[in-house]
Amino acid sequence: MFTKQQHTLFLELSNDLQDENDWVIGHLRTLNIPLNVTAFALEPVTKLLAIGTSSGSIFIYGGPGVDVKITTPSSVSVKFLNFSLPSRKILCIDDNNQLHLWDLATFGAPEYLTLRASVHVSPSLSHVFLALQLGEIRTYDLGCLRKSPYTVPNMWKLYQQDSLAKGVSSIVDSNSQPCVDQLLHPRDLSKIFVAYEGGVVLCDITDRKTVRAYELILPPGAPGGGGNGFGDIQTHRQPPVTSLAIHPSGHFFAVGHADGCLAFWAVDDDTSPLTVFTFDEDNVHLVDSVKLEAHLQTDGQAAQKLLFREPVIKMAWSGYSNSTDPRGGETTLTVLGGLDPTHGGNATVLWFPPFQPMAPPSGTKTQPGELDPFFRAAMGDALAPIDLVEYAVGGEIQDFLLVPRENPHYAGQYDPYAVLFLVATKGGDRVIRAYSFPPSRTIQIGNQSSGGVQPSQSPQSGAVFGENADLPPFVDLNLPFSPLGGAAGLRGGHLLTLEADAYEKICEAGKSPSQTPLAVKLDGGQAFADQTKHDEIRLTKYQPHRLMITYNANLRVLFFDVSAQLLVGGELEALTGHFPNPLLGLTVELESVWGELLSRGKCTISDSPAIQAVYLAAEALEVATVLDNGEVVVHRFHSPPASSKASHSNDVILLHSSSIETQSQLSPYFCLKKSGKVEACSISDIGFLAVSYSTGCVVIVDMRGPSVIYSSNSNTREKHRLSVGSHHGADIAKSLTWTISRLEKDEQLRVRLIVAKSSCTQEVITLLPSGSPATWGISGEPVTTHGVSDPLHDGVFVLDSKTGTRIDATGSLLAASYRSESPNSPPILIAVGAKGARTYANINGDRIGKADWGIRAGNAITAQVVQRMASRALAVVTDKEEVLTYSLPHLELITRFKQLPLDGGHLSIDHSGDFLAFSPSPSSGTISQVIYGTLFDIRRAYSPAEVDFAMKPCKISQPQPISMGPPSLVGTWLSFGQSTSGDQLDNILGGPDRAELVAQRSRQAPGGPPSGAAGSSTTAASLAASAASAQASIYNKLSSALGERGQLLGGLEESFKSLEQGSQGMVTQAKKLAAQQTAKSWFGF
Repeated sequence: MFTKQQHTLFLELSNDLQDENDWVIGHLRTLNIPLNVTAFALEPVTKLLAIGTSSGSIFIYGGPGVDVKITTPSSVSVKFLNFSLPSRKILCIDDNNQLHLWDLATFGAPEYLTLRASVHVSPSLSHVFLALQLGEIRTYDLGCLRKSPYTVPNMWKLYQQDSLAKGVSSIVDSNSQPCVDQLLHPRDLSKIFVAYEGGVVLCDITDRKTVRAYELILPPGAPGGGGNGFGDIQTHRQPPVTSLAIHPSGHFFAVGHADGCLAFWAVDDDTSPLTVFTFDEDNVHLVDSVKLEAHLQTDGQAAQKLLFREPVIKMAWSGYSNSTDPRGGETTLTVLGGLDPTHGGNATVLWFPPFQPMAPPSGTKTQPGELDPFFRAAMGDALAPIDLVEYAVGGEIQDFLLVPRENPHYAGQYDPYAVLFLVATKGGDRVIRAYSFPPSRTIQIGNQSSGGVQPSQSPQSGAVFGENADLPPFVDLNLPFSPLGGAAGLRGGHLLTLEADAYEKICEAGKSPSQTPLAVKLDGGQAFADQTKHDEIRLTKYQPHRLMITYNANLRVLFFDVSAQLLVGGELEALTGHFPNPLLGLTVELESVWGELLSRGKCTISDSPAIQAVYLAAEALEVATVLDNGEVVVHRFHSPPASSKASHSNDVILLHSSSIETQSQLSPYFCLKKSGKVEACSISDIGFLAVSYSTGCVVIVDMRGPSVIYSSNSNTREKHRLSVGSHHGADIAKSLTWTISRLEKDEQLRVRLIVAKSSCTQEVITLLPSGSPATWGISGEPVTTHGVSDPLHDGVFVLDSKTGTRIDATGSLLAASYRSESPNSPPILIAVGAKGARTYANINGDRIGKADWGIRAGNAITAQVVQRMASRALAVVTDKEEVLTYSLPHLELITRFKQLPLDGGHLSIDHSGDFLAFSPSPSSGTISQVIYGTLFDIRRAYSPAEVDFAMKPCKISQPQPISMGPPSLVGTWLSFGQSTSGDQLDNILGGPDRAELVAQRSRQAPGGPPSGAAGSSTTAASLAASAASAQASIYNKLSSALGERGQLLGGLEESFKSLEQGSQGMVTQAKKLAAQQTAKSWFGF
């Protein structure tokens, strides 16, 4: 119809992008989202968190930029993770029962060391205890990287053999020899508790002998955890052991069993348990003749009273710094399992009173090694729970990990302020969620001052997160990676570029208003930019600022700063921000909005909707969120009171709810409610919102009211049917675009809405103000023009024909329209559909260019006008994972190339050519991976950072044994001396040659940096100067030698280039080493 020559007045906008070599698609970063979590571990001193997944990947999170991924060599699922603080290593056991080690003391990526199942690691030891399935315990020396000669045989088997030798036969037939758990004594490293299915053995490590054996046997008639309904109620039973936890005092411990009961034993008395109970019945190890008689009388109805409980899967006994008594104050026992089917999948926290008995009565005589009855009674009193709280988190809890403040001892369970749960979601994912700990008490008991018990403060979450009577027993906590964590249920998002002013405004608003944000503190290690890409780093400051917006299954919209500047620090400076950096102050929370609509009767469906799309007006800081039930919710920055012009129709609902939990600075403003599904939405920076529905209706809202100023199917004077031709169904508007520009026959700048419809037509609606104060309305009838069939929802663009600048509805253009200014150059409209693209002059003028792609290319799924330097081009991505690029404005094909696999997800491209590819999980649909890539991978600095974990030494000494009685009893204290130290036990376990091997490895290790930042800076400067001096010296010598030999100029130049590259490598290596030394010196090494 039209040729390129007929439109020579339109300049070519793609001069610098005409060559296919100008397009280099690249994979810059992968944002992994742990979904199928199988194990996790915490290092409380350095504050590092490790997460293992079913794919064999391990993610280590710490301070800014410390986000490292390591993988087991065979990519086998991770079964167990733990940190070894003395040896500065992380160890993993996979599903093949293979032990893997990584060295965290190396600068850069963790170094994989060796490939060698209950496991126990102590912060005081460099050894790991490995319990094999046959009951044997072996040790591995993490300091010498070798198997230690020390082994512990199956102590339960030896116990049974010894009992038979003494003529004591087992009451029940038991071959329960596998080891299920093991714990070092919290106050005596020379003793270890080993739990077998048949019972628990206390073993002396130094003497390799059994100290005591604890075996729970239920007599006939005792209900146990299963109650009276089982057929074997009249026989002896031995419920298998499943877990173990030790009281912080070290004087008694808890044992979990497969029938759901909890047995408590005194360490010094293995004759009988102190008590055995379930969560709803006490003393289940004793016979209750009344209940038993009633059960036996029911006879055939016994099967109706069967009670199946969960096994006690895991336990953790926590003490707190809430008492001046060295024996401690109140304690909590966290139990996973042991619940009936009604409450199954939750975690339970029991509160126990302090164990602070007085001195026993004088005259009491006990045999050596025998527990005084007075202290046994005091233990029983300390095991009477004073409160119980359940963690119900909306999914099945499969594991938990307590987060201590800083003390790594007591199995990492002392004085916790948070708990991490491994939760199985309804969609089949396994994710990590964080909550405050301990939960608030439901029963408040006054401090006991009688009986010699020292007053102690009850451990409360409010002590950490502020007292608030309105808060639930526990609250959600953030993790540095949680905004992109699987717990949020990421469903999608998009990428934006921002101007400098808008970026600064958004970053300032994104700061959390709370001075003490509810978060788990992870700040271990430091990250440094890769110094081998020095030139790329230098150019990064010229990159535009970028924003990532995501929406989640939990009805939250999150904002992230993904600017390249976050990945760049000083030459020897650590990174200061996470990438992506969450802007928590801009969180949009819709659950409270949905609750308000339900409470006001505006909605009738109780099930929460899902987020369909999110749109941002960057200059105005207004967010429109589209829900899949047809509602559009608008949030704005510090929402002001509604104007007197607010609409009184049912379409616009003013909102008043606010979320205390998120502490966001974006407040709910109004909700637009119409019948039908939302097909397209567009929000402008000048206060207008446009929404298209599946019924064919198009609505325009003036957000200054807010009020509806246009509805295409209303019965008012603004009614105008936009359908054309003889279509039987509604002609649906698929794309809405705001602009302030001229038309073919209207040269004035006006606010216009371009409505692209599925029928290959477009309509332009013009808005004009009138009166004082100004009231906005529609000017005349919409102008109908040609478009493109099946337009993409983001496929309409308006550009300046001279500069290629986008012509959006901005505040500066609105001011120009008030001054009745005319544009300097005509606009160009670009419309992209599923099968082709068109460009038009003056929006509704002549067609300039046309492009159609064939069936082999597929259907377009997204398009963007991308800019590089001063040139613009059109990039189209199809469902065949192919990228097509076209020149502007004539739409001539430049190149086509394969895109990164989308895996059924969607793609978002920003104006600079960078993109995000969201890949969902096949099972649940939750996004499991976000790929950050670009169409112009030329000198980009997005390589992984060099990480120095800088694991800190533990400054808290190993706890020592304490007496049961008051500290004032000098005689009691005399029997509690210092226990074996960690170094002493390492030498015992490692054999006689261990000390020499450790000294030899220390001599072979490179020397550490000078102490103090100044010394490190001097070393860094001297290294760089030495490298530069070496470069100059070698250059001069070789130049002289080559000149004397009379080689040709070409060969001389070639040698110079080779020499220059080598010397630059020396400088780079020196800088990298200097950065490593600087990082270590900051942590006092």
